Amino acid sequence: MLKKLLTSCFAILAFISISPVSFAHQYKDVPQGSAYYYPVDYLRRNDVFKDTEYFQPDILINRAEFIKYLVILNSPDFKPKGTVSLPFEDTRNNAWYAPYFKEAIILGILDDRARKAEPDKKLTMIDALTLLFHSQSIPIPNVYKGGIPYTDVVRNKQAAPLIMRALSLDIIYPQREDYVGIYQRVTRAQAARMIYKMDLVTLGSAYSNGLPQVSSHNPELDKIISVWELIETSYLSRDNLDKAEIADKVLGNLVQQLDDPYSVYMNSVQNQNFQDGLDGEIEGIGAVIGYNENNEIVIVSPIKDSPADKAGLIPKDIIVAVDDKDITGMSLENVVGLIKGPRGTEVKLKIKRSTAYMNFTITRELIEIPSVEYEIINGGNIMHLIMSQFNYNAAAEFGKAVSELMSDPSIKGLIIDLRGNPGGLLDESLRILGYFVKAQEALVTINYADYTQVLLSRGNAELNSFPIVVLIDEGSASASEIVAGALQDYELATIMGDTSFGKGTVQEMNYFIDNSSLKLTVAKWLTPDGQDIQDGGIKPDISVSDNAVTETDEQLDRAIQELNKLMK
Repeated sequence: MLKKLLTSCFAILAFISISPVSFAHQYKDVPQGSAYYYPVDYLRRNDVFKDTEYFQPDILINRAEFIKYLVILNSPDFKPKGTVSLPFEDTRNNAWYAPYFKEAIILGILDDRARKAEPDKKLTMIDALTLLFHSQSIPIPNVYKGGIPYTDVVRNKQAAPLIMRALSLDIIYPQREDYVGIYQRVTRAQAARMIYKMDLVTLGSAYSNGLPQVSSHNPELDKIISVWELIETSYLSRDNLDKAEIADKVLGNLVQQLDDPYSVYMNSVQNQNFQDGLDGEIEGIGAVIGYNENNEIVIVSPIKDSPADKAGLIPKDIIVAVDDKDITGMSLENVVGLIKGPRGTEVKLKIKRSTAYMNFTITRELIEIPSVEYEIINGGNIMHLIMSQFNYNAAAEFGKAVSELMSDPSIKGLIIDLRGNPGGLLDESLRILGYFVKAQEALVTINYADYTQVLLSRGNAELNSFPIVVLIDEGSASASEIVAGALQDYELATIMGDTSFGKGTVQEMNYFIDNSSLKLTVAKWLTPDGQDIQDGGIKPDISVSDNAVTETDEQLDRAIQELNKLMK
């Protein structure tokens, strides 16, 4: 169960239970009537806790144990192995927690640039929430605008945005009307409930002690629930119904009524297709698709050297049909499902390019999508760093490239190539920007319906004064535009190429227990200077178009020329 913040998907993991479930195991000290029963059992069923006789809910836990919980939940296939190397000065490489901390760094739960990890420190509410938000890549707000009725929160301005956000999500509750208890140390049971509440999204149902109740505050939702219950109890052929299929269709139609091309309900198969793209390996033609300003499904960017790229597909090609099936009116995820398929099989695409119609027959392959590749060019003094997407390992891979750059004094300039990069995880793009933008400087502003988050740099700005050119084109979207926009606003790089795609909204990703999901537009993002790039895109400082007829990369050649000037 993994949840990540994306610029095309602003990730919050979700869990839904329509009806009470019976469980085989029950701890003697956490009976079914306990307020902690469902959270503890939820984590037990996800292999965080073992089937022992007693749970010991009141034991205080430390940071190491809590991080272990988060790693097991967010990386279910992870197996701790032997001695690892950790970057912290207060950890032991042969300690039981070391493999979990190593995995936590990969997952973004721990920052490998921090000096200490404090494994033995007793967990406080602030600690727990910080780690929990990081585990889901939910950026912690830097500013809270609004009244704060809690005396302990008012006195801690730094923690106030985090605490108020957690309260709004019902992850924690105040101990009394004017006091939250943010400094209290956390027990095993409290930790379980916080994780459970983060993973719990109820579609209009209010939960009390884990038992669902019909909402009395939403009459429209009450009506939907009532109709569903009537069908279940009274419909003549109710035993022949495929309830899961009905629910998928109802939810899909519900979200379509929003008339927002980026808000989509996905069944389990569609959701798996979506997740594959973030995992860095897919079977298909190797093209990212999305919507244009007319809500037509288009090629956003073909992946370099993929079957789509070799066949000649280019950004903004409009997809008209797949295997002779007209896709008009289909959702993006359904079209993805038609195009993807086992390696070695063929798919036919009908494409509209400008006013001409073109047909392509493409053989699917296994597409591996490395986040970062680089080469040393121009006689050894320029690193050409190509970022294909912002997936789960993008920041770590970028950091390795930066380490090589910093260790080689002959490298005097950097080209960051974001051409054809469709975006990905917001948190990865922010960590990468930390190599350029000084700590506490704004990276991006996220405007929700009822509040605003200004996300600040937490990096060391190692490359703040390094000569840099960033290449973009019309296939650069989303997280690519966040990076290019921030570097442009702070004048830390020369932006070169073509105007980018123009994807300036934020989606929240909710995963349900049957592996279906809801991708919902929840915000708009702005560059540090307040620029709204939706539809308009990032305008390059130097406009250079590539000539598709020639084998020369005119944009890269011009970037090298510009860097040679900057390096003098």
